[in-house]
Amino acid sequence: MDEVRYCEKCGHVGHVLFNKKCKKCKIKMKILPEEIKQRYNIFDDSWSEIGAQINGFGNGTILGTINEELALREELITRTNNFVMNELADGPLFSLEAYHSQLAKKRESNKEIAEYNHEKTCERYAKNLARIQKEKDKQYCIPKCPVCGSTNVNRITVGSRAVKTVAFGVIGAIDDAGKTYKCGNCGSKF
Repeated sequence: MDEVRYCEKCGHVGHVLFNKKCKKCKIKMKILPEEIKQRYNIFDDSWSEIGAQINGFGNGTILGTINEELALREELITRTNNFVMNELADGPLFSLEAYHSQLAKKRESNKEIAEYNHEKTCERYAKNLARIQKEKDKQYCIPKCPVCGSTNVNRITVGSRAVKTVAFGVIGAIDDAGKTYKCGNCGSKF
């Protein structure tokens, strides 16, 4: 299973699967002890709850604003920042410049992700609205008999007109002239 590790130089905190070195500083990262996780609420249950909410923005189950997603992401940054400033800032390897650099990159990345998530969610929402509207349009475009109001109507086809013309001559054709539908209940043509 992946471990939560931190970098003593730039303050990066995160899950590490394989390489135990910081991607930014290239120094060996240390394992974040459970007591520190609990003290600063880093990678604990409440952290996971916030992560699930953020995922809701990403997969489109939550239609919120960009600012709502950014506020959740900023909460995670604040928790990490408390850990870094209280536990690492006085360390001999710690670089405030490196920390601020990676923090700025993280905030910019969070902003881009939130904007992307919001855009995609809005696109999905618009597509769903269009699909629902199309279904409603189909429902409301069902022809109704003007005499009895029934929706049991059949289209008068070219074939049936031709058969009537052959069987009854011009009089058969006149009967259906200008008519498109025939009611299955009352027999009226319209």
